[in-house]
Amino acid sequence: MSNRIARSLIGVMAAAAAFSQGQAPAEFEVASVRPNTANDRIVTIDVGPGGRFAARGYTLVLLMQRAYGVMDWNVTGGPGWIRTDRYDVSAKAGVAENLTEAQLRPMLQRLLAERFKLKLHPGSKEMSGYALVVAKGGPKVKASTGAEEHADTFRMNATGLSGQGIKMADLARYVAGKLGLVAVDKTGLKGVYDFKAEWTVEADQTDPRDALRFAVFTALQEQLGLKLNAQKITVQMLVIDSVEKASEN
Repeated sequence: MSNRIARSLIGVMAAAAAFSQGQAPAEFEVASVRPNTANDRIVTIDVGPGGRFAARGYTLVLLMQRAYGVMDWNVTGGPGWIRTDRYDVSAKAGVAENLTEAQLRPMLQRLLAERFKLKLHPGSKEMSGYALVVAKGGPKVKASTGAEEHADTFRMNATGLSGQGIKMADLARYVAGKLGLVAVDKTGLKGVYDFKAEWTVEADQTDPRDALRFAVFTALQEQLGLKLNAQKITVQMLVIDSVEKASEN
């Protein structure tokens, strides 16, 4: 195992240990978690002014993704309902502005530990996937301006992507997730970056998803100086030890 992967796993282990022991450094002032019984597929999330956080129709695994900055495939173990039962969460923290991701994550971690009795530990798994690497000619991303109001924001749609204050590990995870793939960062680039890329999807491709992947892969290489290489990768996992359904409160 490389030193970089080992350091990443140590970071996850520290977070998981604090989480499982109820020692998260921050918590919401007030929070409500209720089962969502609506017979619809509406799923929304909002991080608003005054430290507000609201999620509608979210499964526990979706909440874990936001709390830990992972994808569905990073979560293993636990009963089947963690991916099917939906919940509505409404919470408020003691801050005047919008919560940053750095503020929100430990609060959500503690909330899940308290309301779902969630206990977990870190692990790792080898699988076929992609590695985000620097393309020939070097990276074309810019070091972030550091503006707090634009930090850690990422957008991607059918014609392009943009990000402000994004780590390469998160870029790999976000882009791969949108494409239905698994990827890790092997660029060696530290810090956070701002970037923008645009593309046009060719309509003559047989599989629309393959057409989008080809367009994104090309844009990453030509516009951002980055590549997604297919290879065996080691991914971080969150392994659920025990969990309970949250009761209405």
